[in-house]
This record gives sequence, structure tokens and C-alpha cells, in this order.
Amino acid sequence: MNNGRWYKLEDAENILSRERIYLTREYVNPGMASMFKMLGFDKLWAHSARGDYIFLEDGRKILDMTGGNCVLGLGHNHPRILAARKHMAQENRLEICKSFLSPYVAALAANMANILPGDLQYSFFCNSGAESIEGALKMAEKYQGKKKQGIVYTDHSFHGKTHAAMSISSMDESRNCFHLLDGCFRIPYGDAHALRRIVESRTKEKGESDIGVFVLEAVHGTRLIFPPQGYLKEIRRICDEYNIVLIADEIYTGFGRTGYWFAFESEGIVPDIVCYSKTFGGGKASIAGYTARKEVFIRAYGAPQDSMIHSSTFSGMSEECATAIEALNIIKDNNLVERSADMGEYLGSRLKELGAKYSKKVKEVRGRGLLWGLELYPLGSKARSLVEKVAPEKLPIFSKLTGGVVLAELLHSHDILAYLGFSRRNLVVFSPSLLIEREDLDKALEGLDEVLAKNWFVLVKNFIGNILSR
Repeated sequence: MNNGRWYKLEDAENILSRERIYLTREYVNPGMASMFKMLGFDKLWAHSARGDYIFLEDGRKILDMTGGNCVLGLGHNHPRILAARKHMAQENRLEICKSFLSPYVAALAANMANILPGDLQYSFFCNSGAESIEGALKMAEKYQGKKKQGIVYTDHSFHGKTHAAMSISSMDESRNCFHLLDGCFRIPYGDAHALRRIVESRTKEKGESDIGVFVLEAVHGTRLIFPPQGYLKEIRRICDEYNIVLIADEIYTGFGRTGYWFAFESEGIVPDIVCYSKTFGGGKASIAGYTARKEVFIRAYGAPQDSMIHSSTFSGMSEECATAIEALNIIKDNNLVERSADMGEYLGSRLKELGAKYSKKVKEVRGRGLLWGLELYPLGSKARSLVEKVAPEKLPIFSKLTGGVVLAELLHSHDILAYLGFSRRNLVVFSPSLLIEREDLDKALEGLDEVLAKNWFVLVKNFIGNILSR
């Protein structure tokens, strides 16, 4: 049952703060509403956004150092992206292209084959990163046949929240709630020999293992974990030796985020299938995709009778594909991959300086390109005592959300928006757009410096004060 009100577009655009909180709590997700309230984000109303800034209804200007969790590689509302989408609308272009061959799908697939290395050639475009993972797994299964259905994944991994994607992700707090796929085997991230061991342990009498697929992030984006040098090359050798399809998940890290077009290129390997999304859509299109090597695709789906085994209602939408075409061209025209490497070197060096300066708070600084994070130590004893005194029921949350205290202080005191590692809540992450200017990086770094200069007791006091004041 709803509140009896029917909303038009102009109504939605003018919802007041109290009503927005109410509607979110009653019709979207009460737990999410509570989390936003705890961080003090529940009374911030974003009116518009452009480039690296979000403009609030009260006139405040927020520096967005999240890049939409790597979705906004080109920033908010890039003018060329807006122009491309406006052109599609004004020309009344055919959007649903099911009975005709789409020029936008064809051109986008050709561009992907152009920027990807080796014989990565055939692409399928879908709507989300998790959907691209699902499609890649299906293709690999079809390629391998029913005798090689085992899937190996790593203990530091996140590939999505659909059933198959979750089955090969190491998010135990959510995995434990569901019945997931059988035949999925977890090994330590960064240990190539662990892959060989699991493959050999699954070898049958005729000498062939039933392991058919290994799914890997070249950089674990949500926790900022990097494998040792040489790991990717050794993984590629093992997959070749045992006829295993290597799927690279570049959803988080693709399109220049780490200073390479794709993170796996840091070691010069070519996966059999690569999945991607986020920056691919230019910050406006809900689009993802996966591209396969010619041999893999042709054996799986190359025959006419197999060509439609995998499809999707909204795959290949013309405006989404046109947006992605323009996004790739913006990256190329502005040399944003190289720019990410250069600006990332500056950002990383400055963050490491802060890590050394506040070594009692900062456990580690790590990153590459324009993807960097500071992992923090847990709250100090005085800060914990304050929480126990004022809000004892919140102590378990605070213990896991040390990063949230810093996050809130950055936003409320310095108008800087960062985010927390998806599964590591003491990890404060900066992943701004690839177009960010150095002066904006300096602004974020100066704000972080001022926040870290305060002791945990003061930061927690401010955090609790923000909660109690609402």
C-alpha cells in the first residue's frame, strides 16, 4: 500500500527532503535509508552535476572523487555524450533493432576489437556488469562442452550479485544467504600454483581435468588488491596447458582506469573472454559487454542454429551503443589512458606522503592509475569509549566503518565525496574521472590531510554529532 499520491516527473524533481526519506524507507529499502542517515547523507539533495562536481540544492559544490564508483570515467554529463544522445533522439533513430542489423552494434563491436589485443574479436552488448559475467560463463560452458564444467575463482573477487556471478564471488556475507551454483572452486588470489593444484586434483582417468573456466580480476577493484608481478602470465600459461577458458573481469578497471586500456595489459596477456561495463557507458548509458577470442566464439555460437542461444531484450539498444561509441572516441581523442597513468602517478605519490605522515591512522596506501585507496587502522580506544557511552548499539558498526567516519568528515566539512571499499569498509577510495584537473586533486588531498590531522576521538564526536543533530 502506498501513501495515496501519484507522482509526475515534475513532482519527483521537487520532492522535499522529509518526503524523500519517507518514500525511500517505505518503498525502496529501509536498511539503505538507515545507512544513509548514519553517514549523514540523507539530507543532501543533489540538484545537478557537471564534470567532477555535484551541485546541491542548497548551493553547495561537492567535488566527486568517486567517479560514480568508476562509472563516471568521463565525469558527469560530458557535453559530447549529451550531444550524441540528443542527436539520436532528434533523428528518431530506430532504438529496438531486432529485425534489422544494427549499424551501432556493428560499429561498436568493431571498435572493441580494435582496442583489445590479440584475437579478441566478437562482442555481445548487454545492460550490466553482472549480466556480462553471466553471458561470458554461458559462452565458456558452451565452448567447453559438458565434460569440462568446473569453474575456478579466487578468494578476493567480486563479479556481481546475480546467482552465477555471486557463485564465483568471495562475498561470504551475501553468499551464505543463497543456494549457489555447484562445481565452483575457490583458490587464493595471486597464487598461480593454486590453480594448477586444483586443476590436477580434478583430473579424470583419461588425463583431462573437468575444470573448464577460470574467472579473474587482473586488479581486484572493490578491495584494491594487486597480484604479484608475473602472476597473470603464469595463469595464462596454465590455462593454455590445461585447455581452460580464461575470463578477465574488467568491469571496474577497464577503459583507462588503471593507466591501461584494460588492467590485464600490464603483463601483456590476452584472455579468452573479457567482460566490461562502467566507464563504457560514458556515464549515461546502461551498457556492458563481453568480447571473446575468435576460436571461442565461433565454436560456441558461430553456427546459425547456435547464433541466438544467448540474447537479451534490451541488448544492442541503439542509443546505448551510440553513447558507448562516443565514449570510446572521447577516451581516444583526449589520450585519457595515458592521462590516467600520469595523473595517477601524481595522486599516488601524494597519498603515500599522507600515509607516511599519518602512519598511526593509515595502514596502507595502494592503487594504480586513477584508482587509489587508503586502508585505515581500527578506531582508537578513546573513540571506542565514546561510542560505547553515547551509542553502544552502534559499536559493531563503527568497528567496521572506520572509513565511514573519515568519509562523512570529508563530505560535511570539506565538500569532498569519496567512497568505501565494497567489502573492506576501512578502505577509503578515490577514483575520480579520467578528466580531473590537478587543482581538484590538490583540493581533495588537502581536505584529506585536514581530516587525518584530527584524532579519532574528535572525528567520532563529529560523526555522532551529525547523527544526533538530525
